[in-house]
Amino acid sequence: MLRVGGLLALCLMVLALPAQAQRDRDDDLVLLGQKTVGFLVDRDIIKINQSEDWFRNRAFRSLHFAAERNDLHLISIRLVYLNGYKEDLKVDRTIRAGRQLPVDLRGERSYLREIEMVYRSRPSFRGQAVIKVYGEPAPRPIRPPRFEPPKNWELLGEKSVGFRVDRDVINVKHPENWFRDRGFRMLHFVVEDNEVHLISIRIVYFNKYTETIKVNRDVRPGGHVAVDLRGDRSYLRQIEMVYRAEPSRRGNATVKVYGEPAPRGRR
Repeated sequence: MLRVGGLLALCLMVLALPAQAQRDRDDDLVLLGQKTVGFLVDRDIIKINQSEDWFRNRAFRSLHFAAERNDLHLISIRLVYLNGYKEDLKVDRTIRAGRQLPVDLRGERSYLREIEMVYRSRPSFRGQAVIKVYGEPAPRPIRPPRFEPPKNWELLGEKSVGFRVDRDVINVKHPENWFRDRGFRMLHFVVEDNEVHLISIRIVYFNKYTETIKVNRDVRPGGHVAVDLRGDRSYLRQIEMVYRAEPSRRGNATVKVYGEPAPRGRR
């Protein structure tokens, strides 16, 4: 009898673990907004009334749509970010009243301005449904080892780049005379604080000659990407960057450009 009782207690404890884990996760959810949805409307917008500063240290890996009072069939959602960028996600799931539906964001998302919902609801004696949207926080990132450039590389300039802009210019901080005995075989773009997808660069020289080089590489925070200059280059006046940066809790990225010197005697 004692053995049966112990086995029953063990089974109840095992069954309770997923429920406790679910409660712990629910406690971490952040309410982003809510909306009462009607029978005659199949599209609604939930505005996230939070400032850019509020998102600076926050990011979400999934959104949870909780239905109250009535069922709702969620067809799709559109995320609109503070910079105007839009992202569409198909859902096509029914949310029963009193239940919630998680939607995976396929990575970290932040700086949300509004969530557009396309849905289908049916009239019922329970009245209009209320939809609440919660964000499930992304795990705190583990910072990768920071890349340290060799001492003989020359810092040409740096720029803080934000997700609102996809094009920036780094003015090389050295005068024309400084380049008289210097040439570079490569440029190294070192990224800090946030991820950047570097699409291309355009080098402008002191004589106004320009040169465009495709890159198309992701650069993680703490990492760098090397751009081969296909020979020795000197007398750089500015470096124009075309990039894509996704909103995240880490905020703006800092891009530093180093020149790797060409071997002596090749100029």
